[in-house]
Amino acid sequence: MLNVGLIIKGLMKIRINLPMRSVVFFVFILSFTCNSLKAQSFSALQNSNYSGVNGIYTNPASVTLMTHKRSANIGGFGFEFSNDYLKLDAPFSLWDLMNGNVDAQYKDQNGDLKWDQNWVTTDPNKSLINLNLNSEFRGPAYVNQYGRFVWGTATRTRSQIDISNTSVGLWQFARQWLDSQKLVNPLELSSLNLSARANSYQEISAILGYRLVNNSTFKLGFGTTLKGILGLGSVNVQNTAMRFKAIGMDTIQMSDGYMEIAYTDNNLLGQLLSGVIAGSLPSLSNIKGLGFGMDIGISMEIGSNMSTEMNAREGFKDYRFKFGAAILDIGSVGYRNQNKGYIINTTTAPFNLALNNLQFIQAATEGTKGILDYVISNAKDQGILESNNQITRIELPSTLQLQADIKVLKGVFVAAHWQQALLLGNKWEFSQTNSLAVVPRFEHKWFEFALPLRYRNNFNRWSFGAHLRTGPLFIGSDNMANIFQVAPYSGMTFYMGITTLIK
Repeated sequence: MLNVGLIIKGLMKIRINLPMRSVVFFVFILSFTCNSLKAQSFSALQNSNYSGVNGIYTNPASVTLMTHKRSANIGGFGFEFSNDYLKLDAPFSLWDLMNGNVDAQYKDQNGDLKWDQNWVTTDPNKSLINLNLNSEFRGPAYVNQYGRFVWGTATRTRSQIDISNTSVGLWQFARQWLDSQKLVNPLELSSLNLSARANSYQEISAILGYRLVNNSTFKLGFGTTLKGILGLGSVNVQNTAMRFKAIGMDTIQMSDGYMEIAYTDNNLLGQLLSGVIAGSLPSLSNIKGLGFGMDIGISMEIGSNMSTEMNAREGFKDYRFKFGAAILDIGSVGYRNQNKGYIINTTTAPFNLALNNLQFIQAATEGTKGILDYVISNAKDQGILESNNQITRIELPSTLQLQADIKVLKGVFVAAHWQQALLLGNKWEFSQTNSLAVVPRFEHKWFEFALPLRYRNNFNRWSFGAHLRTGPLFIGSDNMANIFQVAPYSGMTFYMGITTLIK
């Protein structure tokens, strides 16, 4: 997603003269089609020989083959947003928008941007919409080699929001609501299997590894990360057969099914910010759930003369081929304390939710927390709310990671990285997107440049990015090109951090 500060700066330079509903719509589009200033994947970093302790986040065995004895991570952050339905197809780039360089033909006589709804395009082949939002803060981490053994510790905060199986009727309703047009017939807004989930937690990890084989032609390492999980908050909504219909522009009617709601903190964005901004361990009063997780992996290098001492001295890794495989995030976090659960049951009577009264307007100003409280309160008043308190167990987003790397020339490598989500079929389950990244790069211990090309299977799209490291500082994006081009825009990612390798 775009840097919020840059967006605001750009919007200050280019005023958008729109009625209130259009302003809401414009902000919604920016939020829904753009990715954040941070990225979850770190594609180039995770395939670098100089990622140090950051390597554990895709394969805990990677630290067993470091050329340096120690590595420390000062901090890093990432944020990623994806949707598979909407694109922003404006006749100018987002870089131009942020810097006030939009052509005069797209401004009115006062210099305000003339917003055109046709700039927002949709995929006509889609019947259901999926949205995924991830944030990650990598806190202090450290690994140390002691002979063939490796030990260390790491901290990380992760948050995720998944909204899936939402019908395109929701988008149609939003556009008609924007135009203030009254619907002739009720419009179905949501699929029968709509689900929305948010979860935020912190990891305190112990890193253990061992270099099983260590000679100049073949190296093999095994590693694991054992993680204590501290749950910060969870919101889960699962629809079962309930139908949503818009009656006019002011009422949503729900009928013929039921919806399960379980939450500890119903402020979705508050969950994200509490983890990413703080970046440190929460106080005991903020821990709402406990759990355990584990990563396990192997890593190998094949070459003709891979002297560790020579590699460290010259600043280049000298293998011909490297391969790694890992399974990540085996485990779960359970929310017992401060957990609330409800069922909205409309099998015998419909539930009408008004959108045109002062109570809803006030709730909307409070964000997701206010809207969810408004829904629960109205369901209780209409006699269709049932208590459903129980332990909510959230499965971690398990993945299979396969990484291969080939040396082309001295300091020049090409990596391939496949991420495959492992779904267990549990009701409250998060998943990562399936993706394939190809990362050509030049790397030296003091400098690195990479051009990652990434395909995300869940969202059927390619992205092209860039990565730069100078000494301990790294910065990059998996989708940098989109912000500068005049083309259908579906998002951008950006990440940065500081990590060190120590002799």
